Parts: sequence; structure tokens; C-alpha cells
Amino acid sequence: MKSHKALGKGLRALISETDLTTDDNAPVNQIAIQLIDPNPFQPRQEFDETSIDELKQSIQNHGLLQPVVVRPNGERYELILGERRLRACRAAGLESISAQVRIVESSEEMLELAILENVQRKDLNAIELATALRNLQQRYNLTQESIAEKMGVSRAHVANTLRLLKLPAQIQSALIADKLTMGHARALLSLETEREQLKLFERFMVNGNVSVRGAEELTRQHKSKKTSAAQKDEAPISSSEAKAIARVEDLLQRRLGTKVKIKPKGRGGTVEIIYYGPEDLNRLLDLLEHD
Repeated sequence: MKSHKALGKGLRALISETDLTTDDNAPVNQIAIQLIDPNPFQPRQEFDETSIDELKQSIQNHGLLQPVVVRPNGERYELILGERRLRACRAAGLESISAQVRIVESSEEMLELAILENVQRKDLNAIELATALRNLQQRYNLTQESIAEKMGVSRAHVANTLRLLKLPAQIQSALIADKLTMGHARALLSLETEREQLKLFERFMVNGNVSVRGAEELTRQHKSKKTSAAQKDEAPISSSEAKAIARVEDLLQRRLGTKVKIKPKGRGGTVEIIYYGPEDLNRLLDLLEHD
């Protein structure tokens, strides 16, 4: 990647090019490991110790084949890319590491680069990615559209990823541990309550081999049963009651000058007043306030 402008090309373009840490124009220096601080915007929380140990063995046998990327921070340096390599070099007992020094001024760019590196290598689990995207959204007031553009994905993908953070902690933990897939999580998100989500999640765990398509079907069945039960709870109204409701609806519609729908439920019900824009809503409010 020649510069941060390449981010605008999207993640798909980046994946097809050279590695994010490669920059032919940036010199490679040997920097004391003790002078390098971790990236405070690192979205990845879980690191596989086995893979770090394997990388340590490779570094001991062949050296570090790819430099890390850092930025100056006073008399020290702050890691931008290469957390796993830095950890492996520390584990190997090295005192210095090959590093490219880049000028990255904004924290937003630091977080973007860290997310893109991890996503490119598929190192982030779904919850880590969702948390990182939420950080981008909240820290820098970015919209889902702008995040999607930076990552080269659809806005719907960003929205669905962020929605994972609304799942109960137990389900999020299963996602982190790879006991549940994104497809299963999306199926659970279609349910209205946390109680329903946990109930179906436990069913997935007990069965152990529910496919994503099977999870979607179980979710549909659950919602269908819930709808049927709700319809049974609604006692049918008599013809005289229906006529009375129709008369009240007509009276309210003529009085308010808009569509009104009365929905009986049990011994009560709801009255739905339709408005067609801010001006129409203000008209209704004025009408009700001065009646």
C-alpha cells in the first residue's frame, strides 16, 4: 500500500494487492523492541499462543521476513501493524526488530489500518470486528456508510455486524469461541426478545450440528408459533362491536382529517392515527391542543 489513500479503494482491492505492511518507499530500520509500545487501537483481543509460538520458531530459524510498521511517538515508537510478529520476536528473545517508520497522524487512521490488517488476514472474530467498527463510529462520528466505504463492503454488512453487539453476552461468547457462526447469529437476531434468542441458542448448542439453514428454519418456526399463539389470544369481535368500531373510526377520521385505525385487543385496544409528514403532524397537534 503506497499511502492511506488506497483505503478508498476498499478492502477487496487491498486484498488483491501486496500486503498492508509492504511499502517499497519506506526504509526498514532496526528498532529496539523495548522502545515499541502496542497499538492502543488494536481491535484484536484474542491471540493464538500456538500460532505465535510457531512464528517464534520460524523467526529463530529464518529471521523475520516481514517488518512491522511503527510511527514515532516522542522518543519512542507506537506499533501500527504487526502485533503478532512483535510478540513472537519478544518470545524469541530478540532485542531489536525490523520496522518501517511511517507518519500516521490521526488516531482514526491508526484504527482503520489495524482493522484492515486484521480483516485482511481474517484474524478478527465477529465480536472483535463489531467492537472495532463501533469504536470507529463512536470515536470519530462516522456513519455506517462511510465505514462501509472504507472497508469496501456494503452498508448492510456493517449494520449486521454492529447488531451482533446487541446479542446476549452468552451468545457473543459462543461467537468468539467459534461455537456459533455469523449465520446462526443472524438467525437469532431476527427474534424480538433476549429470552427467545437464548432459548433457541440453547437448542443450537444441545443439538450441536444445526446448520445455518436449519437455524433459519427453526427461527421461522418459532416466530410462526408465536404469531399463531398471539392470534388465538385475540378474541373475535361481534358484528355489532365491529360496526361500533367502524363508526368511531369514521368520526375520528372526519374530525382529524386523516386516516384512523382502531385495533381491539382483549378488553381494550389501540387507536392508530396516521400522519403524512412533519407539517401534518404539527396540524394534528394544533388541532388536539386547541380542541
